[in-house]
Amino acid sequence: MTAHEKTYGPPFVDFAINVDGSGVAAFDFSAGARMTFMDIAHRGGEWRSDLLFGSSNLAATEFYQPIAASHYFVAPFAFASKSSRNSFSGLTRVAVFGDERAGGGLDIGRTGRNSEFRAGYEIFSGRLSPLIGSAGLPIVGGSTGEFRARYVWDGQDTPTIPRTGSRVVATLARVLQSPGLVHPIGQLDLQTSTFVPVSAKTSVFLLASGGTTFRGSAGPFQVFALGGQFHLGAYLPQEFIGNHYAYSSLGFRREIYQLPEIVGGRIYWGGWYEAGTVFGNAANDPGPVIVRGTFNLGIIADTFVGPIALSASASPTGQSRVNFTIGRLF
Repeated sequence: MTAHEKTYGPPFVDFAINVDGSGVAAFDFSAGARMTFMDIAHRGGEWRSDLLFGSSNLAATEFYQPIAASHYFVAPFAFASKSSRNSFSGLTRVAVFGDERAGGGLDIGRTGRNSEFRAGYEIFSGRLSPLIGSAGLPIVGGSTGEFRARYVWDGQDTPTIPRTGSRVVATLARVLQSPGLVHPIGQLDLQTSTFVPVSAKTSVFLLASGGTTFRGSAGPFQVFALGGQFHLGAYLPQEFIGNHYAYSSLGFRREIYQLPEIVGGRIYWGGWYEAGTVFGNAANDPGPVIVRGTFNLGIIADTFVGPIALSASASPTGQSRVNFTIGRLF
């Protein structure tokens, strides 16, 4: 047996399309690519760079290096991004703000068979300014610095539309300074998804997440948000923001069609119910805790451009919306 070096990589280039639409009121489209160089400096080292243009713009790079051929690694990174954020008065959107950030940092961590732990420091210069209207969110700018630790455990059989397995992402941060902060704060965010097969073509799933802010009020760059597909689909993205949040979704997905191999994988239909709340707009004042729910019914396709989802969502209080998404769902 003779081994021959491949002529088509590395580096590898993966193209991406991100679409997030909630009726005609909010539609975002971005396209870009990731370039990955393998075995840079050391075996197992990677240099990953992302470019994204459209409604959201991103330029980011990370230089991932194993330490002495071990499971430990070091990863310096840098990024610049610009995206839009909705601003609301009650349930009425009154403005759209531009969220601009540019910075970098350094992580150190350890990888396991299905897990990764990393901790480090990130600093960026950010600006939040109105694009349409001017009400709601504060107009701020300045530097943010934070220590953070992140643990990911991924036991799902596929990163797109799983059939079985669980995924857990836990992030702990200590924000030392940021526009709008009176003093340093701590934050914890936990996100989980679990899929359980009940037949050859059907799986039930449970999504659960929650986050909290310790010892103070979150600044404009740290607030938690709900709204949009798989985040209370009957409402617009960022419709609810605050210092704390909780969210859960219970549903099923069932295979109905196998796409040609050149197009992608399978098509599923599914239904799910969501419940969530975001609360706390001031330190030591949780305010009213209002739990909102959404019924959802939709079709999800696993394609070569990524998972595509089209769903109709309605809340018990009368809000309704049609959502269309291309990109990671769970």
